[in-house]
Amino acid sequence: MLVSFETIFSGHAVSALDRDKAKVFQAVCGDGPATRKRLAKHMGMRPTTVSRLVNELIDDGLIEETRPVDPTRQGRPEILLEPKTNRFLVLMIHVVSHDIRCALVDMEGAVIREQVAKFERTEADNDKIAAAVTARVNRLTEEIPDGSTVLGIGVAVPGIIDPERRRWIYSARWPRMSAFSFDALTERTGLPIRVDRNLNLELRTRLMRRTEERKGGVLFIHWGYGIGSAYAWNGTVIESSVGSFGEFGHWTVDSLSDQRCHCGEIGCLETVASLWSLLPEIRNVFPEAPTDEFAFEAFLRDKKLAALPAVEKAVDTFALALANLNKAFYAERIVLTGPFVAESKILEQLERVFRSRLPEYARDKCRMYVAQRGATDVIQGCSMPFFEDKMRNVFRSHR
Repeated sequence: MLVSFETIFSGHAVSALDRDKAKVFQAVCGDGPATRKRLAKHMGMRPTTVSRLVNELIDDGLIEETRPVDPTRQGRPEILLEPKTNRFLVLMIHVVSHDIRCALVDMEGAVIREQVAKFERTEADNDKIAAAVTARVNRLTEEIPDGSTVLGIGVAVPGIIDPERRRWIYSARWPRMSAFSFDALTERTGLPIRVDRNLNLELRTRLMRRTEERKGGVLFIHWGYGIGSAYAWNGTVIESSVGSFGEFGHWTVDSLSDQRCHCGEIGCLETVASLWSLLPEIRNVFPEAPTDEFAFEAFLRDKKLAALPAVEKAVDTFALALANLNKAFYAERIVLTGPFVAESKILEQLERVFRSRLPEYARDKCRMYVAQRGATDVIQGCSMPFFEDKMRNVFRSHR
């Protein structure tokens, strides 16, 4: 269930009954079968209190009574309690490769409906993106299951954002798109909206699962079609008011270069080391090289591209930029994602050059490791704030 019961009441005034209601719901969402009698026994609560809170949650539409646990037993049967995971939904807009995906997400983080719009790099501008997203959101609102309530719209996109004004400033995938506003969706649907950077959401969800990474600094790096990073200190993801924090893919690494980046600048790191910039030279040798990151990762492992001069240069340049970025934080952990670091030779070269560029006293104080991209981490990170806000109010509401 996409509610962090550990932190949901943090900073909020709550009563013991509020917490008990949350605990009852959490127990119903647990792995084992739940009944009123079993909840009272295992939670050490009075049966009348458990029954009252269960009835409230049934009235809230969050749990339902389904069937007797053992209908063959004599006496009053115990009725199984199960959560209704689609009671509340979030309408999510996010980017996968060159797709803009609009989806309805339930309280477990599962996509129950989805509409996809695919754009080539040069065709997508503000008007085309707006038309495609609006059409797909309209279709999804017609497919909301009976008894479900959509809490809001969550937007998770790569590149530079302005979260306060709900604008998508820039993405390397579609350079013709600029300062795209999501306000029209709020006006059309009447739903609140949140716009977040996908790497921040991915890191936030990862930290929720991994308590060991909540101490000290974590530098979260993605090296793929584009290049970006996110940073967390003691479990809190650091953000910028204009959403550009961590965009080191657009650091100038070659001031004498004449190669223009998708962002409009000259000599950015992405012009040397990103997938979009390397594809032309890779395709001179392997014409079938794919653009999609997940497909490219499988292709890279099969073809072993580490010895290509363009890739060797990319690794060296990326490692130097990463070393410079880390000097601003001296993070205890660097977590790497993306297709390039999945290839062992590239990873070995990256770590060797990276550590050689660090001061000697810092070389052994930073752990570097590769993580699988959480296929659902962005979805969960984007949806969770809506569910937590709603459930906090539900748990504080008593009849």
